[in-house]
Amino acid sequence: MKNTHLQPDLLFCRQCRRHFRGKRRQCPTDGHTLELVSAFPGQAGDVLDERYLLTSLIGVGGMGSVFRARDQEANREVALKLLRSDYASNASSAQRFFQEARLLRQIRHPAVVGLHRFSRTADGHLLIDMELVDGESVRDRVLNQGHGLDFASGMAVLDQLLAALAACHDAGVIHCDVKPENLMLPHNGGLAPMKLVDFGVAQAPGPVQQSDDIGIIGTPAYMSPEQVRGASVDGRTDLYLVGCVAYELLTGEPPFLGATALELCHSQLLDAPPPLSSRLPADQIPVGFEAWLMPLLAKDPAMRPAAARQVREHLRTVRHAHRDAMAALRKPAMVAAPGSVRPPSAALLRRPSSPGQRPAPPEGRPTWTVNMVRALVEVRQSHSNTGIVYGSEAIEQIARHVLAGPIQELREMGAEVRGPAGPHLEIRVSCAGDERGIIAHLLDTMASMNAHLARIPEPRLELRAAVVAELPGAGIASPMGVDPLELLALSPATQVRVDEYVARWAGRRALVKLTSVPSLGSPKPTDIYATSLHPV
Repeated sequence: MKNTHLQPDLLFCRQCRRHFRGKRRQCPTDGHTLELVSAFPGQAGDVLDERYLLTSLIGVGGMGSVFRARDQEANREVALKLLRSDYASNASSAQRFFQEARLLRQIRHPAVVGLHRFSRTADGHLLIDMELVDGESVRDRVLNQGHGLDFASGMAVLDQLLAALAACHDAGVIHCDVKPENLMLPHNGGLAPMKLVDFGVAQAPGPVQQSDDIGIIGTPAYMSPEQVRGASVDGRTDLYLVGCVAYELLTGEPPFLGATALELCHSQLLDAPPPLSSRLPADQIPVGFEAWLMPLLAKDPAMRPAAARQVREHLRTVRHAHRDAMAALRKPAMVAAPGSVRPPSAALLRRPSSPGQRPAPPEGRPTWTVNMVRALVEVRQSHSNTGIVYGSEAIEQIARHVLAGPIQELREMGAEVRGPAGPHLEIRVSCAGDERGIIAHLLDTMASMNAHLARIPEPRLELRAAVVAELPGAGIASPMGVDPLELLALSPATQVRVDEYVARWAGRRALVKLTSVPSLGSPKPTDIYATSLHPV
């Protein structure tokens, strides 16, 4: 809800290109006369700051207008966000606008819109230069279809959304405005990869931030009870919004309906979410999906799941079961093709069994069992803006501090963690009959560690890791004989390296055949596969 009496108090010095708030007349730095920042309506054909050629208006949000533009200096198409004309002269609006850019700069993930730069023009106009997502929003996709998405497609979008939010929360950012309009689906990618956009009301965990230019922060149909009350927000706030989005994705309408914003806010505070079966035929709802959804919509944040990764892992279990049920209806005897690096079925992998009663593999597959997974992690300095090269002791101290959270989580799940010792860290995790689940969790942890390191402005650090399997009675990766140090020494084009055995259990991550490395003591080459640090 916009305040219609915004104070025109944003001043600009053309000499030092700095903004000031208040009614002063001269720049305190150089004495030049300050000017009130004027509105820039913007239209196709305008050139901004002698660099950006505006081609079309993409959309108008609460405070900003987003244009499709050509960055003539970088030679690329971008999404350019500018303050709306009625906010351009207000200092509080400008402060919130730049906060969006500063928070977005902390997040790096394929499912989060990328930030190129944010700046002020020679005339004092503020701009955010972002990755252009050429596609349609989830809102448009649902409206165009006239009903909710099918469950397989809807759960794929939710999986991407939870991956994006996990990266945001790792960076200390709460989105606070997760809704179908802010989930973009590229035209050339079907339903993936999705992009989470519009961080205009994002903030750090804590009390809801208020300002004199905005009354209600958020969209009433997609606001958590704590946002309505103006209480503190954290990652569980975004998870409530995920529940609201999931409802609309699959039923075509949000869980709470109302004629006015006040009615919607009242429903968010007091009304229990209607069961999915009241909007959809019960036999169309995948087994376990409603049990996954309803805890997200708990009014009390303490009753919701604690973390986006936890919610995503639960959703994966529901997705795998639904996929297998659909496959059984289409072709009951479906078996994976020989040589595939994907597991034959999630149900087979997760079926409880004792070591002596493991299910027999499909015909044509090798018989093997992974008892333990070992990861050797190396933290490297990628480049330096200052020219300073950090030694191994300095990197060890940084890694010990920055990676303390992920390391503690590994230990809590029973992993043996050694280090950091210099730039190296060794992790051993016993599989105990759940190879696929352990490997998926370990690769997610690698992604989390990389996200933590990416938040450091200097030195710029990157994580590389080798992940290998330990087979019973044969040691690490035997009979392959691959040493993790050999994998770390391969081309730096890919950051995580996974041996052939682990590749079979790497879940739905994209795997690329990296190279062939001769086994120790044998001229026969061994296939090595690589997977991204960002789980998909």
